[in-house]
Amino acid sequence: MAIAVPLGLLALWEVLARLAIVSPRYFPPPTRVGGVLAASLTDGDLGGEVLITLTRLVVAFAVAAAPGVPLGLLMGMLRPVREAVEPYIAFLFPVPKIALLPFLLILLGVGEPAFVLTGALSAFFQITISTLAGVQTMDPRLLDVGRNYGARGARLFTRVILPAALPSIFTGLRLGIGLALVAIVAVEFIAAKSGLGHLVYRHWQTLSTPEMYGAFVLVGALGLGLTRGLRALQARTLVWQEDPGRL
Repeated sequence: MAIAVPLGLLALWEVLARLAIVSPRYFPPPTRVGGVLAASLTDGDLGGEVLITLTRLVVAFAVAAAPGVPLGLLMGMLRPVREAVEPYIAFLFPVPKIALLPFLLILLGVGEPAFVLTGALSAFFQITISTLAGVQTMDPRLLDVGRNYGARGARLFTRVILPAALPSIFTGLRLGIGLALVAIVAVEFIAAKSGLGHLVYRHWQTLSTPEMYGAFVLVGALGLGLTRGLRALQARTLVWQEDPGRL
């Protein structure tokens, strides 16, 4: 069913466009979009744009996750840290991070640092909040059991707290990479001269709709692939959660 519904919608779109019930200029048949996409990937130009967007996204995600996970863990374990940092996170989290782009462009100039940092900020808050939630919602009895077995300090953290928080951490990472992708594409649409977002904008300006839809497809495929990759990593890391019988 998950595949049948999209295929049915694509088939309907194809028929409506071929019969000119909807304007083929604005809604080209999916087969035409697929042909243009395949040709663009073959000649190498589109592949380069995908690589640019992917590079920006990976760097932004790393910049967000590296401090976001430790900060969330510290906030969950240490009340003074949480009380000091949480008001700022609550204040900044609802702000659309793309709104910070003009400030970052003034501060850093037009270039990769501003583009990447916009995407990193979009992911950072989600990763931090999810990690914090993972620590706060863990069963307190797990701590008691760990202490009863002699776990203290770093051992208690690595054997009890971190494993209990990992499901929420992975959820935050998956959501964060999606938010980072949205921000990166938006930045490319507005300010960059390369990447998939720029392709969407350029083809929209010239009404090259098959190419525009092709760029849309690649953005979605990029997000789907990375999210599935993180889910697979979670399944391999949290064997005890995915398949308790294997323990």
